[in-house]
Amino acid sequence: MKRRILLYLCICFSFYAFGQKKDISGTYFSKFGTKIEIIGNELNYIIPQIQPPVVWGNDTLAKCTFKWVDTNLIELNSTSPNILVLKGLKVVQFSDSTINDSIKVSFLIPHQRWNLKISVYTNNFKEFNFIYSKNSRDLMLPNNVESITFSIEPERIMPHTSDGQFYGIVAFSSFQEYQIEKNTNHISIEIPAIDDSFFERYCVTGDYAKISENTITWKGEVFKKKK
Repeated sequence: MKRRILLYLCICFSFYAFGQKKDISGTYFSKFGTKIEIIGNELNYIIPQIQPPVVWGNDTLAKCTFKWVDTNLIELNSTSPNILVLKGLKVVQFSDSTINDSIKVSFLIPHQRWNLKISVYTNNFKEFNFIYSKNSRDLMLPNNVESITFSIEPERIMPHTSDGQFYGIVAFSSFQEYQIEKNTNHISIEIPAIDDSFFERYCVTGDYAKISENTITWKGEVFKKKK
């Protein structure tokens, strides 16, 4: 009987201890100068860029939320890049008197650090490609095209680790098919989410970090809390 009571108390204590989510808010530093900042259940991974050359478009390479899955383990997730893009994506179709016998597709994207490769796919299974840059933002299509989809990828990918590992996404695909409206010959596609840091940012899905006293271990790096 005593053993059963003791076992019951141990189980209850374990569930209670697990239910008490520790507040690990603070700033944690690695020996490489990278850091993790935590406020509540939000975690940011930062690589400070103090002096040239500037490697990244933004020093915050990962923005995540986390939940406890064990007393010393948290699961990390970031917002899907596709969701970020679709939230602000705007497609406007109109008639342009300066265009003859073609359909013009214009992209408005704030990304400027490197050129982008853009592919537009039509309903008749044809693919049109161009390099998006400061001086090249438009693509001309035949006037018999009825619908389009598109994909965007960076012309250059910067690995996140010295051994070539990359934790971001390598392309965005619209998936949605955009039907071209009657009397339309100019389509404007605005994508504010694809900025200079879009393809650099970590895409974190179901990743885990180990938590011990004043220490976080994530992706092989050990971060110690600043006292």
